[in-house]
Amino acid sequence: MSLGGVLANASAALSTAQYQVALSTTNVANASTAGYTSKTYAATSQTSILGLSTGTVTRATNSYLLKSVITSAAQAGYDTAVDDTLSRYDTLLGGTDDGSDIASLTSALSTALTSLASGSSTTSASDVVSAASELADGLRDLSSGIQSLRKDADSAIAATVTQINDLLTTISGLNARIVSGQGDAASLADARDTAMTSLASLIGVTSYEDASGRLNVYTTSGQQLVGDTASVLGFSTSAVSASTTYPDSLSGVTVNGHDVTSSLTTGELGGLLALRDTILPAEQAALDTLAAGVIDAVNTAAASSAAYPPSSLTSSLSVASGDALSLTGSLTVVQMTTSGTSTGSTTLDLSGISTVADLMTALNGVSGVTASLTDGKLTISSASGGIALDTSAALTSSGETLNAYLGFNDVFTGSDASTIRVSAGLLSDSSKLATSTLNSSAAVNASAVASGGTGGVQAMLTALGADRALPASGKLSAQTTSLLFYASNVLASAASTVSKASSAAALSTALSESYQNSLSNVTGVNLDEQTALVSLYQQQYEITAQLMSAIKDMFDTLVSMAAS
Repeated sequence: MSLGGVLANASAALSTAQYQVALSTTNVANASTAGYTSKTYAATSQTSILGLSTGTVTRATNSYLLKSVITSAAQAGYDTAVDDTLSRYDTLLGGTDDGSDIASLTSALSTALTSLASGSSTTSASDVVSAASELADGLRDLSSGIQSLRKDADSAIAATVTQINDLLTTISGLNARIVSGQGDAASLADARDTAMTSLASLIGVTSYEDASGRLNVYTTSGQQLVGDTASVLGFSTSAVSASTTYPDSLSGVTVNGHDVTSSLTTGELGGLLALRDTILPAEQAALDTLAAGVIDAVNTAAASSAAYPPSSLTSSLSVASGDALSLTGSLTVVQMTTSGTSTGSTTLDLSGISTVADLMTALNGVSGVTASLTDGKLTISSASGGIALDTSAALTSSGETLNAYLGFNDVFTGSDASTIRVSAGLLSDSSKLATSTLNSSAAVNASAVASGGTGGVQAMLTALGADRALPASGKLSAQTTSLLFYASNVLASAASTVSKASSAAALSTALSESYQNSLSNVTGVNLDEQTALVSLYQQQYEITAQLMSAIKDMFDTLVSMAAS
C-alpha cells in the first residue's frame, strides 16, 4: 500500500476514534436520562483500499424486555387508576370507630328502636327519627360520593384521551422522520420507545416495526392507532348520576368514529372506564338494595301501626284524583280523640273503587271524615281530632296494603340510596312516628291507640332484624338475611374491593418497575464500561496521531531525497 493510502486510512481511523470518544462521552452524559439507550459506532470500509471511512450508530435493544415493559405498563396503568379512585371511596365509607359507616348507622337505628320498644325513659320517638335521619343521610351521602367519583372518572377519561391523541401524533411524527432518514435514527427510536411506554400506561397496545422502520401500533383488540397516519380517539363528557349508564346516556370512546369502549380493558383509560361503568355502579347497586330494603321494611311495619297522639294522615305518595286504583277487600276507618279514645269506626267496601277520586268520595261519605288533595298528597282528617286506617284487608293488585301503597305513616321516602330521606312530616314532628298498635275493633269510648304503646316500634324493629330475600347486587350474591347483616355485608364487600385494588396496584406497579429496570440494565449506559472505552479510544487516537506524524516524516524525507 502506498504512503498515501496508509495516510488516508490513518486519517479515517483518527476520525473514527474521535467520533467514538464523543459518542462514549455522550453515553456517559445521558446515563441517567430516562429512555436513553447505550449507543455504539461500527466503522466500515468504503472501498477495498480505504478502511474505517464510514460507519453506523446502533443502540442497545432487547425486544422481549421492551414488550414486557409495554405490557406491564398497561396493567399498572389500569390498576393504579382503579386504586387511586377506590382509595378515595374508602374514605367515603366512613369508619366503625366513630360510627359513621352504613353498618353502624343501620345498627344505631335498631338500637334506638330496641330502647324505645323496651319502654326506656331515656329514648323517645325523636331519638328514633334522628337515628333514621342519620342513616338516610349516610346512605344518600355515600351514594352522592360514588356518583361524584364516577363523574371524576368521566372527566379523567376525556383528559386521558387527549394525552393518548398527543402521543399518537408524536409517534407518527417520529415514524415519519425515521422512515425518511431525517435525524439520528437511534435517538429517534429511543424517543419513540419512550412515547410507546407512556402510551401503554394509558391504553393497552401492541406494535410491530415494518421493513421501512415504521412502528405500527394497535390496541390489544386489533384497532390500528398508528400506521401511515395517527388515528384519533374521541370522547365527550356527560352529566353523571345514579341513573346514567353507558351506552344509554354516557359517552363511549371512539377510534376514528368507531366505538371501541368494550375492548379497552387495560391502561389508565381502561381503568377509568371500568370505574365509571362497572366497579362504582356495582357499589351503588349494593347500596341501593340496602336502602330499598330499609325503606320497604320500616315503612311496611309502620303502615300497620298508628301514631300517638293520633292526628290527620297525609300520604307520602303523590297522587292525582284521576289516578287508577285497583283494590280488593275492605277498609276500616277509625275516628278518635287526640287521646286515642274511639269515637266510632266505619268499614268501607272497596269493590267499587277504581280511582283516587272514588276513594276520596267514599271517605268523605263517612260522617266526620274529610279527604282532600293538597299539593298532590292525599290528606285524611276527622272532626274528632284523630284518625287511623286499618288496611289489613284493603289490598292493591300487587298484594300491598292501601296504607303501605299510599305511604301513610311512612318513616322513609324515596326508593334507593340516592333518594332515601326521612318523611318531612316526621322531621318536623316526631310524635307522628307510628309507635303504637291500632285496635280497629275498639268500642266507642274505649282506647283505640294507647298512650305509651310500643307495638309499632316493635314491628319496625322486627322488620329490620328479620331475614328477607335480597337480590344479587353489585358483587354481592342473592341472599336471605336481615338488613342489619346485609348492611355489614355491603360494607365488608366494599372494603374488600378497596383492599384488592390496592394489592393489585402494588403488585403490577412493582412488576412494571422491575421490567423497566431490567431493560435499563440491558440497554442503558454502563459507566464503568464507557469510561474504559473512552480511555481505549483516546489511546487509539494518540497511536493513530503518532502514525500520521511518522508518515509525515516519511513524506518529508521522500521530498528531500527527490529535491537532491
